[in-house]
Parts: sequence; structure tokens; C-alpha cells
Amino acid sequence: MAPLVWFVTGATSGIGAALVAEILLRGDRVIATGRKVEERLGPQIPQKSDHVVFFEFDVTAEKSEIVQKVNEAWAIFGHIDVVVNNAGVSLLKSAEEAEDADVMKMFQVNLFGPMRVTQAFLPHFRNQGSGTLAFTSSSSARYTVPFMSHYCASKAALSTYVEALQTEVRPLGIRCVSFECGGFLTMLGQPRATTDADADADADADANKPSFGSTQPGVEAYLPLFAEFTGIFNVNPDDMVPNDMGKLTTRMVDCVKGEGLAKGRPWAVRIIMGSDAFSGAQQRLQEDQILLSRWEDMSKMYREGSRYNELVGPKMLKFNSILY
Repeated sequence: MAPLVWFVTGATSGIGAALVAEILLRGDRVIATGRKVEERLGPQIPQKSDHVVFFEFDVTAEKSEIVQKVNEAWAIFGHIDVVVNNAGVSLLKSAEEAEDADVMKMFQVNLFGPMRVTQAFLPHFRNQGSGTLAFTSSSSARYTVPFMSHYCASKAALSTYVEALQTEVRPLGIRCVSFECGGFLTMLGQPRATTDADADADADADANKPSFGSTQPGVEAYLPLFAEFTGIFNVNPDDMVPNDMGKLTTRMVDCVKGEGLAKGRPWAVRIIMGSDAFSGAQQRLQEDQILLSRWEDMSKMYREGSRYNELVGPKMLKFNSILY
């Protein structure tokens, strides 16, 4: 297989930086993007290579600017095969107390930015007749935690967007995948009290930001639950991180290229990444089935005389499916 060309957002640290290293290790080319990306990522690349290009890029920019920057990036190697929408930030606040500005900033990075980047690349991929759109989502898209309701909502929206997008673009030779990650050794796992409009939107939380649990709700009624929840993480950091970053990035590339553990498997639009994420998803799946059964008689309410099941239902279920 000829070397692929990758475009990775949020490449300055965390999963993004590790993914760039894995891409280069596999012999592919990568356009690594972010703010101050060469300054921040360059020292982490052991050997300079014409296979990596550092490209200034802000996922929260206006749509017209993103389109212009994507066109510039496309011209670097003459084509791009894989786009990884990896940029992300978190927010640790009660739903009641979160500031609108912080919530909107987080949604710009986690959801609306990737949507605009995707829109900018789709015309190129359509003309090319191929392309892969990958997204770094979260296990929080499947099961939630308190005091991160807005973050969970942004990732749930992202993963369901990817599902619907895959249905639209699959006939055009374009593939989509959402990697729903559990806990890894990144600063993103230490939610900030604020997204900080001046912070790098493409990077994991900066080291000088408040660590997980360092800010408390201002509303006293939330303090007991907050203490119980954050207390789970008051352990040695080495004992707290459940998953191996090297395995993650290797398997992300495997999934895109159909190699390693992914070889011979059908394409999947949503993939759980992380042992903790797998356990949580299993529990949620079992609980969903229990709730479906428990409330089945409440849920079913067909209108008398309706022919929906005969004329429409099976056809709609085809579009609802995520198995390929």
C-alpha cells in the first residue's frame, strides 16, 4: 500500500501527538496541526522528516478561514487520505453553574469545529472518490458522569453526527469512524473548571490549569456528590490510568488501514477504545435492554389503521443500522 497522507488536528499533545508519532512510524505522511504546533510538537519528533509538516490551524476559526486553510493543506502533498478530528477540551462544572461562554467555547472545539473541518474536506474527498474521516470521541458519548454534563453532551452529539454522516457519504467512497476513548494519560483527563477562551483549543488541558477535582461547586447542595465523585480519583496517578496510549494509537491506525487487529474486519463507524470504556459500554447496553423491556408497553403506541410497519418501518431500519 502506498503511504497515506494524514491531517491531524489537536496534534500538539496527548493523543494527537502520540498519533502523529505512530503515523510516522508506519511510514505514512502527516500534516500535524494546532496552535504553535512546530514549537510544541517539533521537539517530540525524534527525527526531522519530509513525511511530517507542521501546520498552524485553529478548529474554532470561522468557516471561511477553515476552508482556506484546508485548501492550503491539501496542496502540500497534492491530496489527503485521512482526516483525524482530534482536538478537544473538557469542562468540570455542575449543569446549574456552568457559564454560557465556557459551554459554547467547549462545543466550538468538540463539535462545531469538527463539523466545519469535515464540511471543508468533503468536496475534496468527493472529487477524489475516497477518504477517511476519523473523530476522537469519548466513552462519555455512551455513558455519563456528574459535573461533566456539557462535555458528555458534546461527545454524544459528535458520535451521533458521525453515524449519520457515514450513512450520507458511504455511497461516495468516504468512510467515517468515531473512536470513543476511555481513560488515557493525557491532561484532558483532568477537566478544567473553565475552557478558558485564551487557552489552546487544539491541545489537552495545560499543565497549569486546575487538576481534576481542584474546583468545587459554589452551590453547597452539590458538595457531597462532588466529593464522592472526585474522591474516586484521589489515588496515585500511575494507578489511575487504565489504558495504554501506545496501544490506542497503534489500533487507531490499524482500523484506518485495515491492518493488525483490524485486518479482515468489516468497517465500524463507532469503536470503543479502552478497557474501562468497554466495561462501561457493556453495563450501559445491559441497562438499556432492561429499560426497553421494562417500558415496552409504555413505548408502543401505534395509531389504529397505520400502515407504517408495512410501508415504511423496514426501510427506515436500514438507514438506522450501523452494521456494514
